[in-house]
Amino acid sequence: MKPILDTSLLPTSTFACGPGQAHPAFRQMPLDKTLFERSHRAADIVREIYANATQELRHLLHLPPDYSLCFFPGGANAAMDSVLWNLTQDSLSGLAFGEFSNRWARTMASRLSGVKNTVRFTKPGELFPVDEPDYNASLLVLTPNETSTGVQIPNEYLSRVWQKRGPDTLVAWDATSCAGGRILPENQFDVMLFSLQKCFGAMGGTCVLILSPRAKARLTQNAGRRAIPFFLDLSLAVKYAENFQTVNTPNTTAIWLCYQAASWMNAHGGLPAMDTLCRRHAAWLVDWAQKTDFIKPFVKEENFRSYTTLTLALTDPQLTPAAINTALAETGLANLQDGLKSHPYAPANTLRVACFPFVDINGVEEYKKLTAALDEIVRQLRKK
Repeated sequence: MKPILDTSLLPTSTFACGPGQAHPAFRQMPLDKTLFERSHRAADIVREIYANATQELRHLLHLPPDYSLCFFPGGANAAMDSVLWNLTQDSLSGLAFGEFSNRWARTMASRLSGVKNTVRFTKPGELFPVDEPDYNASLLVLTPNETSTGVQIPNEYLSRVWQKRGPDTLVAWDATSCAGGRILPENQFDVMLFSLQKCFGAMGGTCVLILSPRAKARLTQNAGRRAIPFFLDLSLAVKYAENFQTVNTPNTTAIWLCYQAASWMNAHGGLPAMDTLCRRHAAWLVDWAQKTDFIKPFVKEENFRSYTTLTLALTDPQLTPAAINTALAETGLANLQDGLKSHPYAPANTLRVACFPFVDINGVEEYKKLTAALDEIVRQLRKK
């Protein structure tokens, strides 16, 4: 089935939730311009890529000078493991309400022995846990935006956690789905980690880890508490980052893309402008969905609805995500091949749409083309 014949009317952006859309200018960049063939120890590479990327990110996120920023290999999963193994003492708490928050708090944390786990999980029928975490646990893990379901933790909740945390509690955020696109409570964390393939439009396999002075002090306190694999040793990562370096050979192209993305963001209004852009993208989709008779926002409460990865639910039982995604793929356009696929953790009738800054840096024209395409796909599916 090819429901849309005029490809000139279709969007040129990708709306998949990861890897996400890169800045249009970066998509045309020859690979050799990223200096991927150069040694990461070379002085000019350290200066031109790692140091600049670090400085642009620090500026974008308004980091205090005593917070450390590291580029960490292996993506968010490796970084989450590293945070757990290095910073947990005898107890762990937090919130789990989707695939990735559950993975961090349950699957990964279960590998730690002798740790009391009081993470609050969603109960049947809940999108967000009713129970609050244990504010006195040694480590409190939070996912401000859950990629799998499109549920977010409101800023008011994040601030309340910071205010109520115990004197020996570290607060850790996995901000993969929102870093660079959402204004979070400024510096109300001890650890922030995020992959680069969402709002920054870079490739996967590389993560940013930010540690507060309290988190760095915990590294010293925990020395010898448990055996830490060399690859996951945060003390080494922090030490190397002081000289804008990584322990092992990193993905230079990913860091180059991060540098270019953060630099562009800073030059075009910084994080407030990116937050506004993501909200505009999501608002267009929500307004459109509420006017249709076949799709609605999956998360009804706006305060809990992510505006970086938006989830929509089909309300017409005759329509399926598979049919819609097949129609998008059959347009033959590479940017639509991944469609708007829902995550297996979310209900089967859902679609996910990335609202990252680079999906449309000028406003909502790409989203207008997408929704027009969806309207036409549904019209033709209903004719069958």
